[in-house]
Order: sequence, then C-alpha cells, then structure tokens
Amino acid sequence: MSVNQIHELRKRSNQFVADLSLHISEVVDHNEKLLQLNKAQLKASKTAKGGSLVNSKTGSSKYTPQYAKKKGYSNPDLFVTGNFYKEMDIIFEPSDQYKIIDFADVTKYLVKMYTPDIFGINNKKKAQKITVPALSLLWQRKVLK
Repeated sequence: MSVNQIHELRKRSNQFVADLSLHISEVVDHNEKLLQLNKAQLKASKTAKGGSLVNSKTGSSKYTPQYAKKKGYSNPDLFVTGNFYKEMDIIFEPSDQYKIIDFADVTKYLVKMYTPDIFGINNKKKAQKITVPALSLLWQRKVLK
C-alpha cells in the first residue's frame, strides 16, 4: 500500500467519523432488528426501563382474570389486533438518540394506560450487538471502497 493510498484511507475514515451521526442514523432508522427487541420486551411485559407493564387504572401488572382467560395468559403484552406492533418504527434524532414511535390509533391510549416507557430498548447490550456490526459494515463500505 502506497503513502497516497494510506492518506486516502485516513481522509475517508476521518470523514466517516465527522459524519458519524449521519451514519448512525443510516444504521438505526427503520431497523427491524431493533424494533424486534422492543416488541419482544413488550411480549415479556417489560418497559424500556426494565420494569413490568403496570396498568395505570388498576395499578396491576396483570390482566383482569376475565381478560387473562380470553388471552390465555395474565401479563400484558399490548398485542391485541397486531396494529400497534405493525405500526412501530424507529428513527434516529439529531440529539444522537434513537426514538421508537408508533402510528396506530391505539398508541395514545396505550401510552396513557401504561407509560411512555413502552417505547425503548431496555437491554443496551442487545441493541449494541445489532448496531455496532452494522456500523462496522457501513464503515468498511464507505472507507475501504
């Protein structure tokens, strides 16, 4: 490898780092694997902070006995018709944070009923296992082209 090639690699790598927020956005925006982490924790009746989903009206982390019988289990998972899960999306914001959003009609009701913490990933290590390799591949594509 020549000095010019090394200089060019350094230049591209420095540019990649300078545009890091843009590249993180490419990796995070609409990332189905990250969304699956959020959906899985909801199915496990957990919030983004790791606590149980607690109904604000009843103060309980369990469905009513009647509804639990209908569902076949007692812990809330926020899955009824599937619309809430289908309408989830993840975006990267300029504040260098990701945000999970939902466009389903029932979203405002669920946020009020449970907590805004239904959105977010409580296991940062699992999220990093998705984002770090994706960012690494993007770096390779952009820098080592």
